[in-house]
Amino acid sequence: MLGIGEFAGLTGLSVKALRHYDDKGVLTPSDVDDRSGYRRYTEAQVRAGVEVRALRDAGVALPEVAAALAVDDALGALSDHQERVRVRRSEEDRAFADAETALRALRVPVEVMERRVDAVPYVGRVITVPVDAADELTDDHANHLFEVLFAQVHEAGLGPAGTFWTTIRAGDRGQVELVCCWPTVRQADAGWGGPDTEVAVLPARTELIATWRPAAGEELPDGYTHPAVVALFEAVGARGIALSDSEVRQRVHGSSDQDWCVEVAITI
Repeated sequence: MLGIGEFAGLTGLSVKALRHYDDKGVLTPSDVDDRSGYRRYTEAQVRAGVEVRALRDAGVALPEVAAALAVDDALGALSDHQERVRVRRSEEDRAFADAETALRALRVPVEVMERRVDAVPYVGRVITVPVDAADELTDDHANHLFEVLFAQVHEAGLGPAGTFWTTIRAGDRGQVELVCCWPTVRQADAGWGGPDTEVAVLPARTELIATWRPAAGEELPDGYTHPAVVALFEAVGARGIALSDSEVRQRVHGSSDQDWCVEVAITI
């Protein structure tokens, strides 16, 4: 039999760690003195002690260590843990890259100006999701809606009469709405396009507009607030503008393989 100090020296585990592993049922001593509580281990437990140290040094969680010892599969536990670490590191690398891209995008100068705009009729397709799921709305969702709505607008002889735009706004009961809009040559009839289609007129207004032109090949990761929106609200604050409606409209001019820009506007 080996005393806890001897066992610690042979396995490389500290006495404190051995006591903890005993309490957690990971590595139980062969004998515990009833009076002194002194722990003793058999020589055959040295292998298990060394395996515990190796797995813990690699960051394997205690429940997984205990499970591995129970079925004599320390290598399998290590391999499973290593794969989880690889996945997590890959996710962290992507998160770091996205964060760097987003922060660099915030450093791109944004042009902010005011303009007067005439009234424009439009139709819009609405997607409603919980606020907590708003980040799940991607460009693919919007692009699909725009394609379908464009075909319907064209077939109905409504245009379109200009560049499409998107709007994200607060909905009811903790919902958020993504509205994909096409301007039309005239106002569509009420009910056109079905219950998920908005038929309305954007009234004549004065807009505050922020225009963001990215560096060549630069794309903002999904889920981040656009730098143009950040600059727009900075300008609202700097000018002391009291907004009656915080609906932000976003347009993209040009295409990703040409000179393009993102324009966001808010009525002031």
